[in-house]
Amino acid sequence: MPEQSLDIECSHCHNTAHYKVGHDGEDILEASLEHLKGKTKIHIKSLIAKHKIDKADFGYTIYTCPTCHTLSNPYDVRVEYDEIMVFQPFYKCQKCNITLVKAKQPYTSYTCRECGK
Repeated sequence: MPEQSLDIECSHCHNTAHYKVGHDGEDILEASLEHLKGKTKIHIKSLIAKHKIDKADFGYTIYTCPTCHTLSNPYDVRVEYDEIMVFQPFYKCQKCNITLVKAKQPYTSYTCRECGK
């Protein structure tokens, strides 16, 4: 999916948060490496070098914390390889250290990071 930008404004404090969805550029896994960090980047490089990649999905995705209900916007990657294996990292809330889940409700229904409403 081509990259799209979203600006979400809090109805209480009027803070605006900027999020991205999708990816810019080519549909090539190697191109996604520039957006990845740390162990995830190292692991994806290793998969590319040592395994047959069957399918890869990557791009910015909006996640939410099941505890504090705030939004996060990591560059997400999911790689299927060697016909039966899957690699997909887990993302943690910076505030609660809880594993994030993909946001499913309208984005305006989540908690503001600034005012908590």
